[in-house]
Amino acid sequence: MEEREVKLRLRPGVRLPAPEVLLDGLAPWSVDTVEQHAVYFDTRDLALTRAGASLRYRSDDGWTVKIPQSRDHSTFVRDEYSFVGSPDVPPRAAIDLVRAWTRSRPIVEIARLDTNRCKIHVYDKRGKPVVEIDADEVAASVNGGTATRFREVEIESKPDAEPRLVKALVTRLRKSGADDDDPMPKIARALGARATEPPDVPRPSPPGRKATVGELVQASVAGGVLRLVENDPVVRIGEDPEGVHQARVATRRLRSDLQTLRPLLDTDWSEPLRGELQWLGELLGRVRDADVLLGLLSDKAEALSDEERGAAHELIDRLRVMRQRDHASLLDAMRSDRYTVLLDRLVDAASAPRLRAGTSRKRASNVVGKLLHRPVRRLREQIRRLPENPADMDLHEVRKRAKQARYAFEAVTPIAGKTAARAATRLADLQGVLGDHQDAVVAVNWLRDAARNYEGTDTPFVAGRLSGAFDADRIRLRGRWRASWKRARRVLG
Repeated sequence: MEEREVKLRLRPGVRLPAPEVLLDGLAPWSVDTVEQHAVYFDTRDLALTRAGASLRYRSDDGWTVKIPQSRDHSTFVRDEYSFVGSPDVPPRAAIDLVRAWTRSRPIVEIARLDTNRCKIHVYDKRGKPVVEIDADEVAASVNGGTATRFREVEIESKPDAEPRLVKALVTRLRKSGADDDDPMPKIARALGARATEPPDVPRPSPPGRKATVGELVQASVAGGVLRLVENDPVVRIGEDPEGVHQARVATRRLRSDLQTLRPLLDTDWSEPLRGELQWLGELLGRVRDADVLLGLLSDKAEALSDEERGAAHELIDRLRVMRQRDHASLLDAMRSDRYTVLLDRLVDAASAPRLRAGTSRKRASNVVGKLLHRPVRRLREQIRRLPENPADMDLHEVRKRAKQARYAFEAVTPIAGKTAARAATRLADLQGVLGDHQDAVVAVNWLRDAARNYEGTDTPFVAGRLSGAFDADRIRLRGRWRASWKRARRVLG
């Protein structure tokens, strides 16, 4: 469940208006009061809290994990997940969901919060609850010490709440004396300064034109690691295919960037890391490939007759089973010590990548040309070796080389500027055409294999029809890739 939350602080002496005043002319409402006792868990160095995530047990709703999506000056957007379990020990599934932040560090109790909450439920015209206003008086105890007390008000809104309603409520609360200068979660307020320190993987700033080699490398690695960490829980939940896609992109880009930056790196450090990223990327790739094929088959099935569509759905169901199996294998790997060790190594790499001696302080602008030479040369050589009528696998190799070159240009764009950005865009177009071609090839091959398991039914016939449609796409795309390469070659020089 997505939680959109505005937090306002209540200074001593500030009194909130009564609900009938606060909601006058805005919306219908009701009120109730609850006493909440919450126990929060984290690593000893507060990895979850520093990242904006949390793991807690609360007396009125059990175990909850909150995962950050975004935040601005006063608004948090977080995904919230509930778990069943004893109040004494965090459920394994909850610990699993925050593994990207905690990794190999033990999870311990960090604080207890007792809250007296006045809840104002706000409804839309249909009587559906859309906003909850919580006025809280909190007593927080850290490590069994003396409780600190504070007051705050939260406005939690559902995605379908009218923005003007939330804006009006915030305006009225501010006029009554509420303050949004310090909009942090309760647990962060209770823990103090340590909770506001940077997360393990801060969001990197793009390196400037005068950046050093060390700054370029760190920004490249940190960006990929952050993308993987942010999408780790999305992959585990398994409801959004985009999480698998983004995690796979993260692993591929990290491998590619480490390859592009290889002349600058300690290869005894970077090459084993690339090997482990390849292991993870292959597991993610199986699930992602199934997701892509599911989307393609579903789209093609819409053009069939009703009778044929039923047979197509048999094929789609078969593919879903395969996807579930591959996702289960991926989750097993993500629960393994091997994956945890990889995460630890990646987080270390994001803060302190190992470079060759004497390279860290060099001006990055002096080396980016040499970094781009190898991936561009390999792409040109791959295309030069193609026969007049290349095999599908040959074009797949061109696609991989184009992707490597594209990632290389994107990695140095903050240093090299518009020319590198244009080259990356043209290479992305080439990669896209060849990627669509490869998707069609994979679809044809999968349908051919699947049809062999449905003798005596209409399914092989429908598989043949779908295969023919994908083969037509494959032929069409084969006629487009050279024009795309010609446009990219003009920019590459």
